Amino acid sequence: MDISYELGLRLPSDESVDCETQLELGDEASRQGYDALLTSETWGYDAFTRLGYLAATTDATLGTSIVPVHSRTPSLLAQSIGTLAELTGGRTILGIGLSSPAVIKEWHGIEFEPALRRQRETIEIVRQILDNEPLAYDGHIFDIEFDSLRFESASDISLYVAAQGETNVELTGAFADGWIPSYVPLSELDTGREPLVRGARQQDRDPDAIKTIPSVTTCVLEDGEWARERCRETIAFYIGAMGKYHGNVLARHGYETAVEQIRDHWDDGSYDAARDAIDDELLDEVALAGTPAHAHEWLAEREGDIDGLIMVPSTRAATDEIQETIRHVGGVVKES
Repeated sequence: MDISYELGLRLPSDESVDCETQLELGDEASRQGYDALLTSETWGYDAFTRLGYLAATTDATLGTSIVPVHSRTPSLLAQSIGTLAELTGGRTILGIGLSSPAVIKEWHGIEFEPALRRQRETIEIVRQILDNEPLAYDGHIFDIEFDSLRFESASDISLYVAAQGETNVELTGAFADGWIPSYVPLSELDTGREPLVRGARQQDRDPDAIKTIPSVTTCVLEDGEWARERCRETIAFYIGAMGKYHGNVLARHGYETAVEQIRDHWDDGSYDAARDAIDDELLDEVALAGTPAHAHEWLAEREGDIDGLIMVPSTRAATDEIQETIRHVGGVVKES
């Protein structure tokens, strides 16, 4: 069965991967035919500096998946992505999201709420700037009147939103080019898209023109059981330690018991038990984990359901395991 959707790689950006290693991973992904290389941002390395470095070495599309809307003003986001578009000849994606109170309030020292309002205003202001118009915006959070950007930016930069809550997904349908679902069970994507369709129609937009590109924890190794354990470790961490949002979206789609067990074990310091609470069904709904043969089957089953896939290496994987994963997933797609 052919696999024809776009394939992106979110490059690791934590302290375990220095800039040269990130470049090596990006080079390997480019050789394997990945369409896009993306960086994210929490409290480690910033996203845009490394993207500028990568722009000098690759012909792949570059972008963010994701940067929080709280940590930069909308004007600075537009400046940053516009500059990256110049460096890449327009091969650029801006992926934004709310992140979590743990990052925004505790790291940046900024109040998290009103988060959705900030995200909507950020999208509208960035759009206005990238359309090379004079900036005039009167919002609840931002009140700006200024000249246009001092350079002419590519106006067709794609803007994607990593949204989980229903209102946020609806906002994505109303204003963004694409949705990056994370921890939405892949068999539930049609249900998950219902608020997106509603938001698009409220703004007289075509819902089918708004891409769905899931962000999926990935580890594909010849040792398939070890790969699955690597992904279980990552999922347990995100549900147990990274705020309520990841778990809540799974609970809404039928995994409330598993989420409660993971959280309870994590809070007790029983990290192995938290990992073991992720059964095979749940794992395959939110992760690409196993052998290359399993990866081929997993990817082919989703043909037609998604427009692309952002592969997110397990945060517990060693560099050589990430390299192996990049090769295997790229090989599966190229063989198809």
